[in-house]
Amino acid sequence: MKKLEKLFVLMTVISIVTMLGSCNRDEDEVQNFVAKTEIADYLNLVDAFSFETEEEITNTDDGLKSAELVSCLTVTIHENENGEFWPRSWTLDYGTENCTCLLGNTKRGKINVKISDWWRNEGSLKEITFEDFYMNDNKMEGIKTILNTGLNENGNLTITKKVSDAKITNTDGLTITWSCEKQSEQIEGGATTLFADNVWAVTGAGSGINLDEKAFTMKITSALIYKTGCFYPVSGTVEIETEGESVKTIDYGTGDCDNKANVTVGDVTETIEL
Repeated sequence: MKKLEKLFVLMTVISIVTMLGSCNRDEDEVQNFVAKTEIADYLNLVDAFSFETEEEITNTDDGLKSAELVSCLTVTIHENENGEFWPRSWTLDYGTENCTCLLGNTKRGKINVKISDWWRNEGSLKEITFEDFYMNDNKMEGIKTILNTGLNENGNLTITKKVSDAKITNTDGLTITWSCEKQSEQIEGGATTLFADNVWAVTGAGSGINLDEKAFTMKITSALIYKTGCFYPVSGTVEIETEGESVKTIDYGTGDCDNKANVTVGDVTETIEL
């Protein structure tokens, strides 16, 4: 994801104006205030724990064809001692040197995946953990679980995804932590087993500690709509509340499959590229 230079400059100006207007802060405090956490860091955090490629690879045996898209990825299927097909487990090994993947992201290390049953069966539970794993040279830790919670009152498949004890350590040694729970509803494509026609509506929230050691929350205030083939949500809004800062609202638009979103801080809105 590109650095959001224009937005960050704008936010920096807003922060400085706010501080200059406060009679409770002296000149040294104003000069010493430099926020380490940008909007990009929050968005990268969510993207980093999406693992769409890894989830597709381990949903079915046919999904292993996706592994061919990344020449430096080795997928190992661990057979059950009793010969039963389920539960299943995989090790996805990106090697010890950076492997360039989709969108130019680099990965190295291992991702371990366990699943109790076929992902479309109610009660199926998938668990994703990391083994000395790095994305874009940032070390990732934590556990992601994906639980099939069955059909809702509309007859649509629902999935609950949780990320717990997550931590990203960047190349400067700074850390950002994260835990969240999101609910996904398949609002289109449920009548087929194809991925190409899937559309999901996602709600939920999470919280953590950012690079400045400040508490933050991220809440989906209008369901995020994901379409297969689009790398980012095509619509929906997210609010980020950070200790001592103005609320930031991210609006992904009205349905276009693009890499743009509008970010609003106070009365100022800026269009960014994701």
